[in-house]
This record gives sequence, C-alpha cells and structure tokens, in this order.
Amino acid sequence: MIRRPPRSTPKPSSAASDVYKRQVIQGVVIQKYGTQTHPIVKTTKIKSTGITIASINNAKVRTVFEGQVMSILSFKNSNPTVLVKHGNYITAYKNLSKVYVKKGQYLNSKETIGEVFTNSQTGRTALQFSIFNAMKPENPSFWLYNK
Repeated sequence: MIRRPPRSTPKPSSAASDVYKRQVIQGVVIQKYGTQTHPIVKTTKIKSTGITIASINNAKVRTVFEGQVMSILSFKNSNPTVLVKHGNYITAYKNLSKVYVKKGQYLNSKETIGEVFTNSQTGRTALQFSIFNAMKPENPSFWLYNK
C-alpha cells in the first residue's frame, strides 16, 4: 500500500490528564515536561524536554499523528529512537526494544511503530516521548488524548 505525505500539521489538544490510554502508549506519566525538582535530590532542578510514560512489558508504541519516519537512531549502549516528521513538527519515541518502521515510511495517526523496552534487571518499562516545533521542544502532554 502506498502512503501519502501528511495532509496537515497537527494541532495540540487543549488539555491532557496524567493517565493516557490507547494513543502513543498505554501507561502513566512518571516524568513530566519542563523544569522540576529532582525526585531524590530535592535541592536540584532537572529540565525535561519531553515526558516519560511507564507502561507494561512489550507495550506497542504508536504515532501521535500522521507523518513520515525521518530517522531511526541507534547509539552504542542505548535503545533505538524513532523520529517522525509531521509538517513543522518532529516527534521522538525513545527507548524501543523493537522497531517496525523504516526511514522514509509514511505513517497514519496511531500506527504502531515498535515496542517499548523493558529493563530485565529493574523490570522498568518506560517510553520517553518528545515533540519539537521547528527544533524547539513543546509539552507533549497537550498532544495526547484519552481515547
């Protein structure tokens, strides 16, 4: 099946809760976007350019909007990251164990792109999800939905 490029640029929703079902990944946000107090060292601030969503083992990861796979990044001692271009926006899906897409592939909204990695030592399964508009990070929570 031949896929066409995205028809429009996505627009964020007006609000989002901390529990997300059936969109990028089913799970709970465990790290929010923006500057926040470090969870252990309370005198330290951290700046997050995305969100981290805890999920279940082998959870499927889906695109938040239609777009084209821009790149699949793989670094030594790191899990793959898929970058998807949506007009002026780029979404990043980091910490995958399996990748189902290829560079240049056109994707529909909510299309499965891979599976999130589960750390066998800690049992932690978490996706790092970010959105950039013209290379500037935006709050990804506004792009997620509960249906």
